Amino acid sequence: MEELLKQLLESSKDIKNQLIQIDKNVKTLEHRLDRLEKVDSIEHRVMVNQIDLTDIKEIVEKLDSFQREEMKDFLEIMKETALKQMLSEEIHQIHQRHDAQLTKIANNEEAILMMEGKSSSKAV
Repeated sequence: MEELLKQLLESSKDIKNQLIQIDKNVKTLEHRLDRLEKVDSIEHRVMVNQIDLTDIKEIVEKLDSFQREEMKDFLEIMKETALKQMLSEEIHQIHQRHDAQLTKIANNEEAILMMEGKSSSKAV
């Protein structure tokens, strides 16, 4: 009799475990069905509203190409401005060096003239 009760208890445990597994499987199936219903709902809305994804894609591509062209023009203007500024700074630096050299030449010419004046006054 004890043996029979043990077998019954084990069988009931097995049945309980199987029921738990069946419950898990049912919950998984319910979850999947819920997701399918959501997908069906979205597909229905797309068909009802006649949303054409290719039109949306074309619009996005046009916007993208327009932005690229505008950015390209803007970057070219910025490069030209930067180039002009860089050239202007280099020319300014060249002018400063030129002025410094002219000042040195003028000082040397003045020194030469002063030396010529001294030598001519000593000769008299």
